Amino acid sequence: MFADPRWESYGMLREAYLAVTRRIDADVSPEGDLDAAISDILFRLARTPGHCLRTVDITRALATSTTRTTRLLDATQARGLVERGPHPTDRRAIMVTLTEEGLAEARRRGELALASAQRHIYDSLTADEVSTMIALLRKLRDANQ
Repeated sequence: MFADPRWESYGMLREAYLAVTRRIDADVSPEGDLDAAISDILFRLARTPGHCLRTVDITRALATSTTRTTRLLDATQARGLVERGPHPTDRRAIMVTLTEEGLAEARRRGELALASAQRHIYDSLTADEVSTMIALLRKLRDANQ
């Protein structure tokens, strides 16, 4: 079974993701996994027009459970980085919005993330390889969402 050539591409994708993520998380979120997950929430909201998403969209973006998302949002809100409120047209949905402090923290962490990504990703690849990587990753993401 493990002689199947698909193991090489799957294994390399997984190993590269884990190795790069570990290094960038250590640079951006040195407090550990909870802090790294908070960074993920901040980055996702900061990249969204209006800096606001439904909790279900955050759960999907982070590929996590509803329970974990709730705990992460509780911790993020306790730090004053997000606010939760009702959806304007769907009373079943909860909206999560970055606070001004949250946006500032997303920018601070974002600068660290980009500097770390430069060292751990972009310094190892040519511009053409980066373009190819983005196209391939987008294709995989879109096919699996």
